[in-house]
Amino acid sequence: MAKQKKYKKTLPKRLSNLFFVLFFCIFSAFTLLAYISTNYFLLKREKQTIFQAVNIVRVRLSEVDSNFTLENLAEVLYKNDRTHLKIDDANGSRIIRSERDITNTLNANEDIYVYNVDKQMIFTTDDEEASPGLNGTIGKVTKDHIEEQYKGFSMTQKVYSNKTGKFVGYVQVFHDLENYYMIRARLFFWLLVVELFGVGLAYFIILIVTRNFLKPLNNLHDVMRTISKNPDNLMLRSGISSGDEIEELSVIFDKMLDKIETHTRLQSRFISDVSHELRTPVAIIKGHIGLLQRWGKDDSAILDESLTAAAHEVDRMAIMINDMLDMIRVQGSFEGHQNDTTVLESSIETVVGNFRVLREDFDFTWYSENQRTLAKIYKNHFEQALMILIDNAVKYSRKEKKIVIELAVNASNEAVVKVKDRGEGISEEDIKHIFERFYRTDRSRNRTSTQAGLGIGLSILKQIVDGYHLHMEVESELNKGSVFILRIPLADHQGS
Repeated sequence: MAKQKKYKKTLPKRLSNLFFVLFFCIFSAFTLLAYISTNYFLLKREKQTIFQAVNIVRVRLSEVDSNFTLENLAEVLYKNDRTHLKIDDANGSRIIRSERDITNTLNANEDIYVYNVDKQMIFTTDDEEASPGLNGTIGKVTKDHIEEQYKGFSMTQKVYSNKTGKFVGYVQVFHDLENYYMIRARLFFWLLVVELFGVGLAYFIILIVTRNFLKPLNNLHDVMRTISKNPDNLMLRSGISSGDEIEELSVIFDKMLDKIETHTRLQSRFISDVSHELRTPVAIIKGHIGLLQRWGKDDSAILDESLTAAAHEVDRMAIMINDMLDMIRVQGSFEGHQNDTTVLESSIETVVGNFRVLREDFDFTWYSENQRTLAKIYKNHFEQALMILIDNAVKYSRKEKKIVIELAVNASNEAVVKVKDRGEGISEEDIKHIFERFYRTDRSRNRTSTQAGLGIGLSILKQIVDGYHLHMEVESELNKGSVFILRIPLADHQGS
């Protein structure tokens, strides 16, 4: 026996990892986009701030008439209040130094530097007098630093007098980016925290959702494994109701199990029935062979009796096998023919014609109220049902050998087929059981007759009736005959 391969149950984990990687990529891309866009807008705001500061100071300084000097700058910048004004010597020249914002509107992280036309600094709000210099591009915001300590933006503008229109000097603003770097660092930290927390939470949720999503599939897998280990346990069903393709797969699998169970049950029943029915004729044949071995060689009477009995039992076995094969063939053959239709008159004519050839000693008569009756039944199944009814009538009509078949249409839009005989009839007690398998109304007679069969015919008829949801009635009176009535729904496109 080949060793069964063991499979790892990795599908939930693989799906979880796949969804997690997709989520991680999307979430990381979103986080990175948020970080880059926020950083961009923060820098843009810083540039706008320094641009506004330069314009404010430039407009204020444009009131000077001539080249910037200590006197005219002090006059313009501090007309009313010189409390915070201080004039010092620095680097061999005198400059104005103030710790107070000259406009009271500039930010605390901004410093102003004013230069004359000779590019000499003569004013600053920087107490340390650390100027970035006039090496940058005039009129544009540039990245700069002061003594490797302060990093920021700087912008330089030329100043022209409003009165004379002459060039009077330069104004420079240094915008410290310390707050920007602090905000950026905090933003990076919190985005990293959010991503780590979000990714961890997402993985946990994805794992739970994936397991719940695959739970019906796991149930179906368990059912398959159980049946694989114990093929006799065909009663087991998955019973999944997820409302999706997995449920559809489960329904298909359950239907397959139903068919396998049906065929297995039929096979077991067939084996049981064959063994049950073969036991008696085989025992009889074996007994007569024993007689032949002991006395048949010398006694011609025993030889003739044993051969006749053996031939009789062989005939019974042939009939039995044919009946049982018919029963097996008809079982499970209805699914593909539920929408088939049949012209009943044509089938009746065929079946009656065959019986007229086989049983010339019988009078077969049939008639129909219509010329063409189209009914909802497969042609072969209808003809098989009709053959069973006529054959049953023939078997039990030994005195008056006349069989009548009638076809009509009732008010319920049904085709009504009647098979009448004037034979032995059936008692009320037997009518309750005639559709049971192997039931015989007269067991002693059927045991010695090769015509009566096994009592399987009407059981096959019952299967056809149930397979097409037909209606079957039996009217009978002992020693006067029987009437079997079969009602079949007409086709929707019934024509007359």
